[in-house]
Amino acid sequence: MKKVNKRFVLIGMGAFGVEVAKSLRDNNEDLLIVLHNQYDSFKDSKDSLISLKKLREMGFEYLYETDTTNPMALKKHIKETDAVILSHGQNFETKLLTIEALKDIGVHEIYARATRDIHARVLNKMGITRVIFPEKQEGKRFALELLNRKALTIDEVSPGVYISETKLPKSFIGESVRKLRFRDTMHVSVICLKENSSTCYLEGEERIIIQDFRDITLTDRHTLVIAGGKERIKHVVSMVEN
Repeated sequence: MKKVNKRFVLIGMGAFGVEVAKSLRDNNEDLLIVLHNQYDSFKDSKDSLISLKKLREMGFEYLYETDTTNPMALKKHIKETDAVILSHGQNFETKLLTIEALKDIGVHEIYARATRDIHARVLNKMGITRVIFPEKQEGKRFALELLNRKALTIDEVSPGVYISETKLPKSFIGESVRKLRFRDTMHVSVICLKENSSTCYLEGEERIIIQDFRDITLTDRHTLVIAGGKERIKHVVSMVEN
């Protein structure tokens, strides 16, 4: 059987949608952007719209403007096998009608952005693939970073499971991941090492080591990416000197 290449379709474009689109494009994914032609119905104070002209200036090639609540209009551009992301915090009624239209033409993989809790509950009941709540997720992540300031990053990836990037406590320098026995002594797992080009943490000047890192001698140029429960992560992070 011939493999069908996955295509991503973004409907409605604000700042969040543009970032999603850029990431997909940068990874050479097949991408289509569809804008609702009733411009005013997509107005939303939380997220200003990006125009078709602006998107073209950003280098996006495949752009269409249509009535996204009309199944026949969508069918001209969207296939059943597409993964569709309703990325804008647009008028909620329009979003619901768009989801119904997508289901009518047989689309199964649908993601929708929510800007309010009640909207997220309604969207979940519609049986879509996933509700995206970027403001809530980013707010929660920011709070975690405030509470764990010694961590470079910390994020909850599933209920009760956290991933954090942290600098090394001085007591780890000169040791190896294997010798430190993270699972046995600290009850966290080391996912990978990052090695910076200098003792300063500079984004873009680092090497990520995913395999064969357990016997590497740790230096102050390394950071750890660890996974575990919240209290276990906090314990490891708390060992880092200011």
